[in-house]
Amino acid sequence: MSILLERASAAAHAWSVRIAAIGAALSAALLALDPTVLQGAWNGMPPELRALLPEHLQAWIGLLLFVGVTVARAVPQPKAAHRLGLLSTPAPALMVGPVAIALLHHFESCRLSAYRCPAGKWTIGWGMTYYPDGRRVKAGDRITQEQADAMFAQLLARDFAAPVMAAIGRVPVTAQQFGAMVALAYNIGLKAFRSSSVLRLHRAGQIDAAAAAFGLFNLVDGKKSSGLVRRRAAEAALYLGDFAELKARTFGKVTA
Repeated sequence: MSILLERASAAAHAWSVRIAAIGAALSAALLALDPTVLQGAWNGMPPELRALLPEHLQAWIGLLLFVGVTVARAVPQPKAAHRLGLLSTPAPALMVGPVAIALLHHFESCRLSAYRCPAGKWTIGWGMTYYPDGRRVKAGDRITQEQADAMFAQLLARDFAAPVMAAIGRVPVTAQQFGAMVALAYNIGLKAFRSSSVLRLHRAGQIDAAAAAFGLFNLVDGKKSSGLVRRRAAEAALYLGDFAELKARTFGKVTA
C-alpha cells in the first residue's frame, strides 16, 4: 500500500510540474506581446505551486520575464497590434475636467468665422489654428457651433491631454494640476510647454514654484499682455486648487 502511495505521489508531482510548465508555456505564447501581464501572473502564483517547479527552471522563467518586461517597456507597441486587438490601449490616468474646460472656454471664447489672433495666426472655433485632419485655418473659413465643439473636444484629448500626461510621466499629479497644465499647453503650444519651467518644477515636486512659473508666459510680441496676465493667474489658481482665486480671475464665470 505504501509503495502504491509513493508511486501515486511521485506521479502526481511529475504531472503537476508538467502541467505547470505547459501552462507557463501557453501563457507565454498567448501573452508574449505583453509580458507585464505574465509577470503579474507569475508574481501572483501560489508559493506551493511555484515550489513544484525546479529551482533552475524558476530562475530561467524569472530571467525571461525580466528581459521581456524591460524590452516591452522600451520598445513602442506596434499600431497594428492595437488595431487587431492583440494589445489594449491603456486608458489615460486623468481626463481634463469640467473646470479646466470652462477656464479654456472663458479665455478662448468661440468664433465661427476665421480671425487673426493676437499672435497674428488665423484662428477659428475655440482658439484652434488647425483642423483635426491637420489643415491650417485660413481666411474665409466658417464652421458651425457643433463643429467647433466637436473639434475642440477631439484636439484637446488627442493633441494636448495625452501629450501633457506623457510629459508629466510618473510624477504624481492631481486633476486640478493636470487640467491647468493642459490649459497652459493649449495656449502656448506643446513645444513650449515641454521645455517650460512649469513642467520642470512640477516634475521636481516644487508645486508653489511651478504655480508661480505660469506667470512667465504673459507676452505678445515681446510686450506684457494684461489678458495673458489674468489667464496665467487663473491657470495657476486652478493648479493650486484655489477656486476662490480662480473665480475672481474669471469675474465669477469659472467656478468649481
